[in-house]
Amino acid sequence: MKSVTDELKELASRQPAEKKGFFPSVTKSLCHSDPKQILEQLVKEVKAVDFSQFTGSEDPRAVHHRIYTVKNMVHLAKVKGWGLCKRNGSVYVFTGSHWQAVDAEDMKAFLGEAALRSGVPRFRADDYKFRDELLKQFHSEAHLAQPTFSRDVTLINLQNGTFEITADTQGLREYRRADFMTHVLPFSYQEGAQAHLFQAFLDRVLPDIASQRVLAEFIGYVFVRGLKLEKALLLYGSGANGKSVFFDVLRALLGDQNASSYSLSSLTDSKYGYYRAMLANKLVNYTSEIHSKLEAHLFKQLVSGEPVEARLPYGNPFILTDYAKLIFNANELPRDVEHTHAFFRRFLIVPFTVTIPEAEQDKQLAEKIVSAELPGVFNWVLDGLRRLLEQGGFSKCKAAEDAVNQYRKESDSVAMFIDERGYKPSPDRHEPLGDLYKDYKNFCTDDGFRAFSKTNFSKRLQALGFEKRRMNYGPGFFLARTSVEPF
Repeated sequence: MKSVTDELKELASRQPAEKKGFFPSVTKSLCHSDPKQILEQLVKEVKAVDFSQFTGSEDPRAVHHRIYTVKNMVHLAKVKGWGLCKRNGSVYVFTGSHWQAVDAEDMKAFLGEAALRSGVPRFRADDYKFRDELLKQFHSEAHLAQPTFSRDVTLINLQNGTFEITADTQGLREYRRADFMTHVLPFSYQEGAQAHLFQAFLDRVLPDIASQRVLAEFIGYVFVRGLKLEKALLLYGSGANGKSVFFDVLRALLGDQNASSYSLSSLTDSKYGYYRAMLANKLVNYTSEIHSKLEAHLFKQLVSGEPVEARLPYGNPFILTDYAKLIFNANELPRDVEHTHAFFRRFLIVPFTVTIPEAEQDKQLAEKIVSAELPGVFNWVLDGLRRLLEQGGFSKCKAAEDAVNQYRKESDSVAMFIDERGYKPSPDRHEPLGDLYKDYKNFCTDDGFRAFSKTNFSKRLQALGFEKRRMNYGPGFFLARTSVEPF
């Protein structure tokens, strides 16, 4: 490996700068270290540099200080076997188990201290503009190429190693920088661990075995990078049915640092994208809010895992990839939605239909499961993940299919209006569009629906199979009531 002097001389002679990633597979003693601790250790290794021998000047300019300081830090990171790089607009350090993003201000302070130890005058090393330029230089120097993920390999980081699943093998192995894992679960893997209390809970609140299977499969799906199933999980049902307990257990299983809880309306905000940026490096976004208006095209992008535009406050927009899967708890479903197959097929709805009486509720149930059974719950997830990978998709679940079909019907106020009024297509009887729309608006007002515009109401009628013609009184639809309203 070249010395830092060699690298600096190479730069001074205007040779191309080396921009390789640095991925020794041997894990150092820094396993699970805090990023700040690693930076503090790294900066202590910085020695003073005679800048004049590289610049030929007794008074090096700021650009020399900036470039040589950063190259020195990148070199030290390689020599010491510590990961330090830039990816997707953020700086990361390898903690010994996974890569963790470093706050920009912390990184500026670190580079400023490194510059000072390198021999940069204090007035320059402490200057905020110089530190800003140091960070920009680091972004240019320490770029990490986008990792390629194999559909046939699934990796899950735990406290005692990385659980690897391939077509031929599965089991625990050592951490590796080259995996570019950005998560570590808050417990250790235990082969054969059981979760009897958790399973009893599921059997009570979700007795349908097929529903239990797809639930486990979806939680396993949050760890899969290469399999594109384009589904969001929605746990649906009124209160006191176990959804909150499952929420608490799953948050504990994944770890708070690996999960977010932003509302769907915030995530699909098309103006700024601040909340979408926060999905980076998260395994799941799990929230109880789904009933508000959403931007359908952004929702479909997020569920599909497609690259989406995002930005952090005061930062430049960037394209977000490899981000959280979406899970929702819902007592009611959003009604003001896009009525397309592409929208509804993205939902995996698991209905929770069992209500637990107050006298039978255990308020500490989630805590009991979390304190004693997380390794067993994880093995339940692994079983689901294995099924998912073997099948290449989710298991068949009639309850979930029926729930999506019912949602499709109930979210369409025009279809519900037609069903309520008993209209069917007719070859010879017709009604004016204006009269139908007036009746439809009254229906929406009475039942609490948001009415479509007249134009979209007309389009929905046509989509439902009703023929529209220009009549002598204006536009009309060929339909007739097949039922008689009671007096």
